[in-house]
Amino acid sequence: MDLHLAANYDLELIDKVADGSVSTVYGKCREDFVGGGRASYMGKQIGFTELAWYIRKLKERGLEFSYLLNSSCLGNREWNRCGQKKLQRFLKNLLQAGVERVTVSTPFLFKLIKKRYPEIKITVGIYAQVDTVERVKFWDELGADAITLESFSINRDFKLLGKIRQSTDKELILLANHICLLNCPLQPYHQNCFSHASTLAPDFFVDYCYLECNRRRFDNPESFISSQWIRPEDIGRYIDMGYETFKLLERDLPSEVLLNRVRAYEKRQYRGNLADLLVSHSFGRPKIKAGFRYFLKQLFQAPLKSLLQARKFMQRQGLLYKLEQPPVNIKADQIPPDFLDRVVERDCLNSCCSECGFCKKVAERAVELAEDGRLAEYSAMIEQLESGEFWNV
Repeated sequence: MDLHLAANYDLELIDKVADGSVSTVYGKCREDFVGGGRASYMGKQIGFTELAWYIRKLKERGLEFSYLLNSSCLGNREWNRCGQKKLQRFLKNLLQAGVERVTVSTPFLFKLIKKRYPEIKITVGIYAQVDTVERVKFWDELGADAITLESFSINRDFKLLGKIRQSTDKELILLANHICLLNCPLQPYHQNCFSHASTLAPDFFVDYCYLECNRRRFDNPESFISSQWIRPEDIGRYIDMGYETFKLLERDLPSEVLLNRVRAYEKRQYRGNLADLLVSHSFGRPKIKAGFRYFLKQLFQAPLKSLLQARKFMQRQGLLYKLEQPPVNIKADQIPPDFLDRVVERDCLNSCCSECGFCKKVAERAVELAEDGRLAEYSAMIEQLESGEFWNV
């Protein structure tokens, strides 16, 4: 089993995982020309000099680094002369920093790198939405070194996973511990929002999609179960099918949280709160003072009153900030031992959750939510955004 671990740039964490199942660490600069899969305020500020040092230390420990160029949209900047010059300069800087592998989600950028920098290995990112045999073949024929499958929807579709595995001998990667809604209709919009919110000059960004997804989760606890995450206990079944590489989220979480996730999947067992392995909020962020400093930069984008209210909301909800008690408890010992077997019997992609009810029954036993008005606060913030009240318009 190979694990690809999110980078928080803590070398002490790397020392603790280097002798285990982790083979690759993935990350990026907080902002760059291409953008990526997370907004800039969620990342640690890191320049090319520090990146080069980090990559060198990883190599000394036998680990590979994959730089994320995984945005779903470059804002059409790639189609003008100025944008091309900036892109080429940026790619050369990555090479000089020691980057030997990148993760890409757009075909044009993939082909450009292949032709201009053939020495770079390329992993296809999850934003490419590879979820069929034909899409796998597309990237395989382009020369991908590895392909990340669209785990948000197909992690529990074993019939499809089997056909995909048989269609290529390339490395296939599954995202193991995400908690996105099954077949989330907000996904394309969310990916584009993140892509534009991580460029060199990001506009003011409110993660509306994340707010709406959380509201839906707290309103429907069964969505914590129906999400396509993989339990540590079930990882062996995927390995038996030929899937040996698993990606673990989340970038810039505290090292103890990331280490806990690595150990759980290495041991193939977790007896605590599964939310510790899955959710990205309530843990806080190491060495990130994005909160107040970020909002000060946006004074001309929204009223100060709204910005301060948003900051208070983020603190209450544990978004970038640490909470003493997690708002979600997914009791691992209350998940049926044969959970995966019973899920794969169902056609989750083509049926209605309300008609099935299996995940709802599991959630009634296994999911415990804090009774603190959280759902009402999410609903109120979303209403402010949707009505325009946040901007006083």
